[in-house]
Amino acid sequence: MSIIDLIQKAECTTQLRSRNKEECLQELAELVSRNLESISPERILRALKEREEMGSTGFEHGIAIPHAKIEGLKGFSLAMARAPRGVKFESHDGKKSSLFFVIIGPAEASSEHLKILAQISRVTRHENVRTALMNTNNPIDFKELFVRYADPDIATKKEDKGKNKLLIVILTESRFFDEVMQLYTERGIRGAAVMDSTGISQQLMNIPLFSSFLDFLGEHSDTSKTIITVIPEKEIAALTSGIEELTGNLDNHTGAMIMAVDLFYFKGSLES
Repeated sequence: MSIIDLIQKAECTTQLRSRNKEECLQELAELVSRNLESISPERILRALKEREEMGSTGFEHGIAIPHAKIEGLKGFSLAMARAPRGVKFESHDGKKSSLFFVIIGPAEASSEHLKILAQISRVTRHENVRTALMNTNNPIDFKELFVRYADPDIATKKEDKGKNKLLIVILTESRFFDEVMQLYTERGIRGAAVMDSTGISQQLMNIPLFSSFLDFLGEHSDTSKTIITVIPEKEIAALTSGIEELTGNLDNHTGAMIMAVDLFYFKGSLES
């Protein structure tokens, strides 16, 4: 099921009343259970608590994504909630959480679970999205806003049997690396080779003839990241667009290079 389908079927409230984490998890369990006839709110609550014991799902900027895998569940269910006054949810930045996305899924569907988590995280990292959702009081508008911001092109896709390309992404600004890896995960790319690499300036620094000249100019190159993977050809445009959201248009900005190469032959997988 795609993230868009999940959102459209999600239970939703913009008036979460809980003031602490315990009450909040109970309220969220009851909310998401409305779409699950075979699973009780109590069982969902237990699963959510067990996951929270591994580490809080309260992230930065007021976002929390409680989630759990449940044995015997046939599909995914999502609930969305807004807490106007915020909830102390042991978030990573120590601030209250105000926007909640609860995901319940089958125990054996780890890959799909990861994709949904990554997609929600990617949409909500934008400040304008968070602001719009916090300023929406109507549950229907709240849900429609999220659908509008969640590009349908990033929804989960069936496996592509078409033409593949060797994709090489070089990030000369390694600060983009974590978000690029999140983008890969979001698009279902689970196998890649990642290497530390350096640019020409760094290499010339080791040659006495050039080192003093480069040092005088102050041209130093930090270690970059080179990411190599094999992907369906149709994924290239979406990945490029996602990377340029971070770096800016690569026709005008430095910071990354993207290369797609025709494959004559390949066998095996980069998935660990």
